[in-house]
Parts: sequence; structure tokens; C-alpha cells
Amino acid sequence: MAGKQYSWSELAKHCTEDDCWVAIEGKVYDITKWLPQHPGGKQILMLSAGRDVTNLFESYHPMSDKPQSLIGKYQIGVLSSLEHPKYVEKSKFYSTLRDRVRNHFVSTSQDPQMSVSMLTRVAFVILLQVTLYYLSHFMTTNFLLNCILAVCYGIAESWLAMHLMHDACHAALTHSPAAWMWLGAVFDFLTGGSFYAWNHQHVIGHHLYTNVRGADPDVGEGEIDFRIVTPYQTREWYHKYQHIYAPILYGLYAFKTRIQDSESFIKRTNGAIRVGTPSNWDLYTYLLGKASFIFFRVILPLQYHSVSSLACYIIIAELVFGYYLTINFQVSHIATDLKFYATPSKPEDPTQLDEDWAIAQVKTTQDYGHNSVACTFLSGGLNHQVVHHLFPSIAQDFYPQIVPILKDVCKEYGVKYHFKETFTEAIKSHIDYLYKMGNDPDYVKLPTSNKKSK
Repeated sequence: MAGKQYSWSELAKHCTEDDCWVAIEGKVYDITKWLPQHPGGKQILMLSAGRDVTNLFESYHPMSDKPQSLIGKYQIGVLSSLEHPKYVEKSKFYSTLRDRVRNHFVSTSQDPQMSVSMLTRVAFVILLQVTLYYLSHFMTTNFLLNCILAVCYGIAESWLAMHLMHDACHAALTHSPAAWMWLGAVFDFLTGGSFYAWNHQHVIGHHLYTNVRGADPDVGEGEIDFRIVTPYQTREWYHKYQHIYAPILYGLYAFKTRIQDSESFIKRTNGAIRVGTPSNWDLYTYLLGKASFIFFRVILPLQYHSVSSLACYIIIAELVFGYYLTINFQVSHIATDLKFYATPSKPEDPTQLDEDWAIAQVKTTQDYGHNSVACTFLSGGLNHQVVHHLFPSIAQDFYPQIVPILKDVCKEYGVKYHFKETFTEAIKSHIDYLYKMGNDPDYVKLPTSNKKSK
């Protein structure tokens, strides 16, 4: 049975609680019986169902070798084809880093998914969001004051997304699967965004295929794009000005995602990423989240404000929300000196990337402002983005402790660690990169085909 071959399309059919398969390191496993026993709950496994999750499996079990020893008995065959590119060059970089990080937590007697500061931080952003909701919607009808409060509310939404939703989607808040689910539902309820859609875009897409055009939803996949950010796109005349107009358009991100997340439930896609069958919980939280957003942000406030005034407040808040999140994400991956990859758009023609997955995370990611406590809080810990990509299930409170370990391992293996001293330098590197991609006279579009899989 271990030698039976399955294509990625056959693997994709087995994505329900009664029939759940995954692929890891080219081997296919039927983990249906393991679902109710999984310490991390079945919800996170269902997100992985019917997929090749090699690097998710590796990066989400950094503190123990037990999962590797347990899964072997569930193997039913091998994977004969690829849906998305795989990283084929294996080095000891990640195992060395993982062992040292593991030893650090053992020697310091710390739990990488639990701390007082973590609980305090999450409680604070929830309380702030609820408080500013009341203040910005019902405290006053003064137009100028409400505009100021709308800005504050947009910032509060951003902090909720970065300190609660983002950590919860990575299972980095406590060890409780129920807590992750409920915190995700809180995000849906308070913001109208979809935690389920975000999981597919961010966890299954972006983190597995960082800066891989045709696989990472965050760098686009079509040839028509308002930005040119990879060397695999066709440059259009308007890209000459993208360093000016793109940052302005980033504010629309919040509006875009609240509309686009419907595709995850209707079209069952998120960019190049297949979206699994939503559970009743996922569907209900999505629908109730949209309903609560309409009721609490529109219908109820209309009892106190005119339509035009309320529309203005909502637009201001959501533009701030969009700018805050988008710019924070862009400076981490779309910047000078960072690496980009590509894969053909047709799934029947997959590629292999001659790269180690963990090293690719370092090459495609940039850190900034490590010495600033304010910068760390305001970015939701993502000024330590490299550590986050390598150890997504570790709470952001511990990122600063891991950085020195990571830097030492990078130095040992000759891997460049991308870092800017301040956020100002980081955002400048993003703008400079947009300018270069839109105006470099020596730009030549690269082919999207790499080494074919065997």
C-alpha cells in the first residue's frame, strides 16, 4: 500500500471529516481516524485536508518529534504529481534552528504558546475595539470629533486583526483549539471579515508559498495587475507610476477583502489556492459576521447619524484599517533585495523550486525595528516577520528571544538576514522597490517555468 501512487487531484478529493487525506514529503496519509485524537483539534487538520502540507507539518510542530513518529502508520501511498511547486533542496538549516529554539524554551521553562503578556495583550485589543466602537458611533454627533474617532476605530480594528485574528489563525494563542475558533469568530463578529477565508489566503497560501507568483495569493497570479512586483510579470505603461498610486490604493484593502472573501464560499478559491468545504461553524460565523457588521456598523448607528455623515465615518475607518494592514504586510515581503519565485499557472505543469523551504522564508522576508517596543506592538510582532514565518505557531511575545538564535544560524549557513533599523527604512525599501520594478530600463520579464517535477 505504501507504494501506491496518487495524483494531487485524487488527493484533493479526500477532504472531508469522514475521508481526510494529506501529503507530506511525497507520502500520502489517510488521517481520518486521527482527526478526533489530534491535540490541535480537527479544525486545523481540515484546513489541510486534501493537500500537500509538507512545510506546514514541519513548521507547526517545532517543539516535538512525536508527530513525525505517529504519522507513519497512516501512510497509504505516495504522491505522483504536484498541484503547486515544492521545495526540493534540503539542508540542515531548519533542523539546526529548530533544535536550538526548542532548547531555549526548555532551558527557560517557557511555554511558546502561553504567557501573561499574551493574554493581557489580547484582552486589551478586544476591550479597545469595543470601547472605541461605542465612542466613535454613539458618543457625539460632532462631525470633526467623529472623524477623529473614526481614525482611532480603524487603528483599533487593525490591532484586533494583528494581535487576535492573526495569532489565532496560526494556533499561536494558547493550546486550545476552541479558543482559536472562538477568537476567529470574534474577529468575524467585530469586523465583518472572514477568518475562514483568511486562513486559506494566509496560512495555506502565503505561508507555504511566500513570494511564489502563481501560488502566493499576496503577489497576484494574473498578468493584469495594478502593480508589477515580481520579475515574472509583464510591465505596462502605468506601472511607471506605481510607487505613487499603489500606496494610495492600499487603503481599499479592507473593502476589497470583505467583498472578495465571498469567493472562498461561492467559488471555493482564494487566488490559486483551493478552498476546502466549510463546516457549519465556518459558514455560520461568516454569515453572522456579515450580518453583525451591517447591523452594528450601519443600521444601529443610523439612528444617531445621517446617512452621509455615517458613510464618511465608515470610509475613514476602513481606509485607515486598509492602510495599516496592507503597508505592514508589504514592507515585510515586497522590498528591495528580497527573493521572488514563479510557477506556471496551469496545475498540470507544476514545478520544483531548487530551494530549501526554510531558507526561502529568510530570503523572501524582511525585519525591522527590533529595538523598539512600540514598533513591535504596533506591528503585532511582525517586525520580526522572519521568525514568524519559520515558527508561525509560537506566540509573538517570544519573537525577540528567538532573533539572536536565528541570526547565529543564518551566519553559520551563509544565509543573508534582511533587516532595517526602523519602520521608515522598511517602508522606503518597499517604495524604492515599486519604483524600480516600474522604471528599471533593464527590466526583462523572466519565464515562469522552472525545473519540471519528475
